[in-house]
Amino acid sequence: MSVTMDNDFPSWLEKERKNRGWTQSDLARHADVSRQAISDYEKRKRKYYDEDVLRKLAIAFKYPADYVFEQAGKLPTKSPLSPIKRKLAHVAESLPDSDVEIAIALLEQREAYYKKHPEAKPSK
Repeated sequence: MSVTMDNDFPSWLEKERKNRGWTQSDLARHADVSRQAISDYEKRKRKYYDEDVLRKLAIAFKYPADYVFEQAGKLPTKSPLSPIKRKLAHVAESLPDSDVEIAIALLEQREAYYKKHPEAKPSK
């Protein structure tokens, strides 16, 4: 099945690629798709997005697939969380609960620190 291009997915894709310092060829290699597909998406030459390519892009970017589908306009945005917080939740799904508890404890320590030292909290 294909997804119709009706949003600014090409700009999002290019930004995500460049944020990683990747060329189109690098992204194509990481996603196991053709460089031409990446180029066509970024240059808006394709009329539809291929769902298999979107899944492979999600894997390459290490994002949940639904997030990439949202960016492509295939799904409505379902989460008010930032992409990095969604990535955290996505990674946590694949870890044992004991590891997630360790991560939560660390985050709770950071939260307590920022409550005591609000001036140290990085800007969003």
